[in-house]
Amino acid sequence: MKKTDLSKVFLFTLLIPFLFFSACQNDDDIQPDNYELNEKIQALADQTYTAYLAEYPDFPGGFAIRVIYGNETGFGYQGFAENFSESIHFRGQSTTKTFTAAGIVLLFQRGLLHFDSSITDTIPGKEIPYLPDTEEYNIPFKDQITIWRLLNHTAGVYDLVNHPDGESFLNSIFSKSPEFTMTIDQMTSYISTHQKYEFEPGGGWTYSNSGYQLLAKIIERVSGKSYRQFMEDEFIQPLQLNETSFPDRGNEQTIPEPFLESYGWVSGEIINLTEQNMSANVGEGNIITSPRDLCKFYELLLNGEAGIKMAYVSSYMMASVPTSQISSSGYGMGLFHYLNLGYGHGGDSSGTSVKCFTDQTTGFTVLVMTNCWNFSNGTNDMTHLTEQSLLLQNLMFETKKLVVGQD
Repeated sequence: MKKTDLSKVFLFTLLIPFLFFSACQNDDDIQPDNYELNEKIQALADQTYTAYLAEYPDFPGGFAIRVIYGNETGFGYQGFAENFSESIHFRGQSTTKTFTAAGIVLLFQRGLLHFDSSITDTIPGKEIPYLPDTEEYNIPFKDQITIWRLLNHTAGVYDLVNHPDGESFLNSIFSKSPEFTMTIDQMTSYISTHQKYEFEPGGGWTYSNSGYQLLAKIIERVSGKSYRQFMEDEFIQPLQLNETSFPDRGNEQTIPEPFLESYGWVSGEIINLTEQNMSANVGEGNIITSPRDLCKFYELLLNGEAGIKMAYVSSYMMASVPTSQISSSGYGMGLFHYLNLGYGHGGDSSGTSVKCFTDQTTGFTVLVMTNCWNFSNGTNDMTHLTEQSLLLQNLMFETKKLVVGQD
């Protein structure tokens, strides 16, 4: 097999993130890894990796599982480099959306915005609307789009990064200027210029990265801070998420040491996807984090200990709408819900797939991840990538059954 560089291949986008889907707890409150729990988790990681390798012998990636159960943690992995640990940095991709939703709810808790407001309404206490009254933000049906609908993906906002024309638009810019800093204004301007939309607000459910970029813009206009600074001030510092950041500039393409390499495995070729320009993903996919930090955030958030009152978490963030007529999953505010698993989110891009869910009723949090996308049949065949997503979803349920004893 040959290892090549990202510049020779296509741009991986957020293809299937929804397919299957200072009062805070200090690190001292969670005890060091329990030996018995670690043994169980490591055995499951070994079993998962061995079974996958039996089907795909040359697979160059690995699998990891991290668990919080009560005040104990468990961690297991197989197939990664020697420096892999709970504190290794990786791209958390769409888990960013939970932070964005939490930011909106935090502003609501402070009385600084209203969920039922249209994005054209005036911000409470200010003389400006939630989104700029400019041509860049002349998106279809904007006076019918509420903050609530943006949060649960029922606003019908065109998902720019998951359509071929949007991908072509981004590639046309980044191929000429790889370190170009894309802005939310520029992303939204494309939607406005071409009057693109998925459906009229309230007309269905569709996952929209662009919708969450609009929420990031609302955070900036309501708070008076950049999205990045708001996340730093309201979540990273108070919750001591010291391995988490939100890069937003085009020249910030590397990941802090120690970091997890990520790959695309395409027809026997290994493509390194670790370095990425994430400026086009602010508010919906630009997080860098670690297994430890991500588990900690969901565990704190879903227990009302991330700065948002539990009453608001349960009444608003966990208030799920169906993602389809046949799906068993729902979507609240930046949170998927799976029966018998809990609430959380996944992230899929740049070769990395991660899912992190919390069941606050049992005190259980689980994170599962892999660092290599399987396109062994070529990029036009998503069969094996879909299998990977299902594998990770099932692995979360298997882990819960193993640890908690519940199906």
